[in-house]
Amino acid sequence: MIDIIKKVVKNYMSNADLVNMQYGTVVQTSPIQIQLEKLIIPNTKIIVPSSFKKLEISLKRGDKVLLLRQQGGQLFFVLDKV
Repeated sequence: MIDIIKKVVKNYMSNADLVNMQYGTVVQTSPIQIQLEKLIIPNTKIIVPSSFKKLEISLKRGDKVLLLRQQGGQLFFVLDKV
């Protein structure tokens, strides 16, 4: 029975999308909020890399961004401005 469960879990993990990329639009900058279709992501679920500050990349309302979404949509990492 344990071997069957292990096999099912292994198959699931190899076929699951652990992350995916999506495009969003900045709707608010302080605190940051990004819209994906009809969903507004709050700042508590958004990670903006510190390299944005170092490279003086600022996000403004209306900017399009490329996001990396963690499985389940719990965290969104801003990859770049597009």
